[in-house]
Amino acid sequence: MKRILLLLSTVVLLTGACGQKPAANTASSTPSPKTSPAAKTTKKLPQANPVPADWITMSDEVKGYEFQVPQGTQHKTDNVNGVDIYAANVPAPYDINVLVVAFKDKTLTKDDLMKKVEGLLTGMGEKDVKVTDVKEINDDYSLANISSVDEKGKTTKGKALVATDVTDNYLMLIGVDADKFAANEKTIDEIWGSFGMYSGGASGN
Repeated sequence: MKRILLLLSTVVLLTGACGQKPAANTASSTPSPKTSPAAKTTKKLPQANPVPADWITMSDEVKGYEFQVPQGTQHKTDNVNGVDIYAANVPAPYDINVLVVAFKDKTLTKDDLMKKVEGLLTGMGEKDVKVTDVKEINDDYSLANISSVDEKGKTTKGKALVATDVTDNYLMLIGVDADKFAANEKTIDEIWGSFGMYSGGASGN
């Protein structure tokens, strides 16, 4: 579960609360992909992990959102003062960390939410935090690449999705060790791509 407890405590400090609701799951193991030995000085590209076949839906009807994670994902949830937090790890060979935060604040824009993404990473003690290539998907969603370096010098790379329906706001951070990002990018894209708001978002669509 790596830094899930740290994630939870960081969100508490940043928002003054924590969150919950998604659901439970059953664990399953995924065999590691075979790797062939590299030739002397040849460095091969990392082998891509297959996108998992089995997924579970995590949903919160009160906050009005849902998303999917691979079957076997280990998670913790919490809720304090109306802020929901879902923190999880997709087990080996993926080792992907997922953090979802949901809270109400009708004053925030998607740009503001991206700044909160940066604040979360900084609050966790990460250095050299970068939120780059911000892309507005539509009136409801924006996506960005994220990277940061921990106290041991290890770089994490991933993607951040922010969403708003004006009153409710959502942050989804999905990261993995930088050297595993290429092998897991398709699964990361499936996770953030599964996120949805019941309200139809800020655009109402």
